[in-house]
Amino acid sequence: MARANCLDYLDRQGSLSFAQAPFCEVDSLILSLLAYGRFGGILPGPDDPQTLPLAQAVNRLTARPGWDRTGAVMARQIPALIRRVAQCPRFASLPLGAFQSVLSQDTQFAALTVFLPDGTRYLAFRGTDDTLTGWQECFCLSFAAPIPGQKQAEIYLSKAVRRPGKLRLGGHSKGGNLAVWAALHAPPPVRARVLRVYSHDGPGFFQDLTGAPAYRALAGRISVLVPQASLVGALLCQDRRQKTIRSWGSGIVAQHDPFTWEVTGTHFRRLPRRSYLGRRRAAILHSWVASLSLEERESFTRILFHLLSAGQARTLSGLKHALPASTLAGLRAFARLDKPAQRELLEGLRRLLVSLGTGGAYPHPKEYSHERN
Repeated sequence: MARANCLDYLDRQGSLSFAQAPFCEVDSLILSLLAYGRFGGILPGPDDPQTLPLAQAVNRLTARPGWDRTGAVMARQIPALIRRVAQCPRFASLPLGAFQSVLSQDTQFAALTVFLPDGTRYLAFRGTDDTLTGWQECFCLSFAAPIPGQKQAEIYLSKAVRRPGKLRLGGHSKGGNLAVWAALHAPPPVRARVLRVYSHDGPGFFQDLTGAPAYRALAGRISVLVPQASLVGALLCQDRRQKTIRSWGSGIVAQHDPFTWEVTGTHFRRLPRRSYLGRRRAAILHSWVASLSLEERESFTRILFHLLSAGQARTLSGLKHALPASTLAGLRAFARLDKPAQRELLEGLRRLLVSLGTGGAYPHPKEYSHERN
């Protein structure tokens, strides 16, 4: 039997209305991936009540040169999905609005709102993009809360609730973290309006929030979906009630790609637990992060991204395309650091190598030794 993903779901379900086929978790993923679209100047902002039909918004987006650039690590099929969604009767006429994008020295944030036929709204938060700022924010999750993107998510939700109606929140990657964070830090009357929060392979938090009263109140409405060997969704403190889903991707990055997630019917295929490889990868990273104090994590992040941005590149793609120049600029910047800063960076890297060498001190049960992903 052929494997199916969210694009196959569009082929199968795309002609059905939401009255014929109710909203499901695959719809959530699809709408969350729309947030990667660069809709600035096309969609109204969060303070504007106007909307634009999805198909019309996508037509304007795809007319822009370079609209389909995905960067070094973003899922390459996102542009194809955006085009396909606009052609599906299920989604084409849905109003879109409240688009916001913030990119500054310390903030990478974007979100949009989808208005569903039943009067509810889906708030889609963008995950980490190709910018160094976005990746620095991800590192900041290991020692700070709220990070700038989380603050922006709170503000975005506070504006969304000015309109009546129930809400769904969701995002892929860091977008899932932002969705959970915004819902948890909303006032109780706002949380009562939240139907569900979807974190599609989103990282956790540097502190365990699952025991907090707000989290307990929302727990039954939070869906954390993590592929069996993905590293991202296992980062930091994560909800142990997360649902393991099947991905056919191989490698650390590949399973984070939502187009490798197997869809069966209107859901992602469930697995009873994460694979040995997934648990081992998570143990290695957890071991490394735990070996650093919060202050050391912050210092390591600051120094690392100072070196990465020493050249002209501001994106991972830029670093890759100008690798010799970027490497030389980084080495020169490293040489200019004071000795304590050099030692901090090297010590952080040394501890990472130790964690890799010990496998995170994770036992290797023989009964799972056959698992590859």
